Amino acid sequence: MLTDAQRRRFAADGFLLLPGLVDEDLLAAADAEVDALVERAPAPEGTVGPHFHFLPPGELPAADAALRRSGALAAADELVAPNHLEHAHDHIQVALNIPPFPHRPGAPHIDGHRPDEPVASFTLLAAVFLSDESTPDRGNLWVWPGSHRGHEQLFRERGVEALKPVSGQAILLDPPGWMGPGEPLLARRGDVLLAHYLLGHNIGGNTSPETRRILYYRLAVPGHAERWADTFLDALTEYPALRDVAPEEPFVPPPPQRPAQ
Repeated sequence: MLTDAQRRRFAADGFLLLPGLVDEDLLAAADAEVDALVERAPAPEGTVGPHFHFLPPGELPAADAALRRSGALAAADELVAPNHLEHAHDHIQVALNIPPFPHRPGAPHIDGHRPDEPVASFTLLAAVFLSDESTPDRGNLWVWPGSHRGHEQLFRERGVEALKPVSGQAILLDPPGWMGPGEPLLARRGDVLLAHYLLGHNIGGNTSPETRRILYYRLAVPGHAERWADTFLDALTEYPALRDVAPEEPFVPPPPQRPAQ
């Protein structure tokens, strides 16, 4: 059961990190599944940084169980109540970040925006962390707090397809869409991330000795494909239970910091 403080934080920041939600037996089964996947479909030799696998949930039953049997899906459903969530694009993403990958993202993106393709949005991104990234530079996912509200404002001003030409990267618009400073998400094995689709995010660097592993689930309320444009203009369209705790003030990110002279 999510608390009012957690609901308020999600409405304001666009994400929640739920510590230790996934039990070790579910994590171990998912590990074995990912081990087998990596063995039969290894990354090309010399690959560093991000490397992804996308498979149907039926081919990753242990990964699907880590979402459903852990309480992660139930917690996500609380955010969209009385709606319910299901897989949006019929896949689970196994996201690897292979060292050494010294990298610091400068700005965020949102998924599903390509110049010559229909917008492929969803409602909520869930993630199960299979490895430890509780300190920076361990392949951390970076997030931009409040940027779901910033993207909502951007789409109201520039149209719901404004990010297609720039592949979801508001910073590449003219004028640029500034979403404030990002921060690395510090998570441990078994933690769960719930993030609004419009939350800006990006891939961080990995200078640790270990490959970082995350399972990502793109989830949607039924009927999302017919109302996706509405969800861009009103970020709470599919989150009615959060309207009473959402900030009333507009999103105003701090200005970019200028390099010291």
